[in-house]
Amino acid sequence: MTQACTRLSQYVATRQQNNRRGLWLFSVALAISMYLSVTNGSIEINAWQLIFAHIEGLYNQAFGVTQQITANTELSNATQWYVFAQLRLPRVIMTSLIGALLATAGCTMQGLVRNPLADPGLIGISGGAAAAAAVSMAVMPASAFSFIPPAMASIWVGIWAFLGALAAVLLVLKFSNSAHGVSVAALILAGVAINAFTGTIIGAVSYVASDDALRQISYWTMGSLAGANWNKALIVAITCALAFAGLFSMRNALNLLALGEGEAAYMGLDVKRYKKRMLWLVTFCVALATALCGIIGFVGLVVPHICRTIFGVNHRILLPASALVGALLLSAADTLSRSLFSPMEIPIGIVTSAIGAPFFLYLLWQQKGVFSGGQ
Repeated sequence: MTQACTRLSQYVATRQQNNRRGLWLFSVALAISMYLSVTNGSIEINAWQLIFAHIEGLYNQAFGVTQQITANTELSNATQWYVFAQLRLPRVIMTSLIGALLATAGCTMQGLVRNPLADPGLIGISGGAAAAAAVSMAVMPASAFSFIPPAMASIWVGIWAFLGALAAVLLVLKFSNSAHGVSVAALILAGVAINAFTGTIIGAVSYVASDDALRQISYWTMGSLAGANWNKALIVAITCALAFAGLFSMRNALNLLALGEGEAAYMGLDVKRYKKRMLWLVTFCVALATALCGIIGFVGLVVPHICRTIFGVNHRILLPASALVGALLLSAADTLSRSLFSPMEIPIGIVTSAIGAPFFLYLLWQQKGVFSGGQ
């Protein structure tokens, strides 16, 4: 008995050590990916050299030091600094945070419904956002309302998308609520119905839309981070801090729910309350990401499954691991979208779908025994 306890404690200690190493490894990989994303694109940038040159220029300006620099070199440095500081750096930060949001939301969703094939889009979040965004572009654009200030006009589509996602989830919860709380089976079925309905809205709006609006709708539904700036990055950073605090505080509840709702309730968990809190936090994360960047698929599906394979099923480590790997995946996908056919940029949703669709088929292949009754 003593030997068994010793072996078990050694195994747990080794597992925890391996998990810490894994988190550090993915952190380093994320830092490298972000650096490559900043430096690569239609304009190649040596980030460190540019930063040191900018600091040197500020120092010389502050202390009145004159330096012989040609006009072409000065213009080149100013252009590269603008691309680095105002375009790429906020985009890289925002991309990593959006990837972390989507992956953490997907991990929470899979833990909630106890299915590795679940995705936040399953309950109609992305569909509701897309339908509302399509209406705002083709039927009720900001230009049609003279009283809308320019500052709001620039985020008009994002506001509609966010509200559309919330409305879709309200409908899903309305149909899946019961006296015993939210039914997971009814939640998924209601989500399928809402997705079908929002698809109909998008199709009808696209049919009557002008060519410009139709192109805008198509581009938005494929996902893009081209509109990233420091203001949006700050909004996402603040939201991430709040969302992660909420989701990470429920990691023990997710571990209990993995045993089953009945067992979790028997162990003292308020299942009804925690399920609603999780659903609203997942909705908030995905709605914000979709409102700012359009539809970016498969991140919430692929990343949690990868992390579950590497780190195990304990949500105390699975949630932060999903955030790291989600940031890494989307950062790498954004670099590819800007670099593959430079200077043309591929919508990032196409890149994530190209990665995620084959992986989803692989998951289905692994789970085929479950769907065929174990035969």
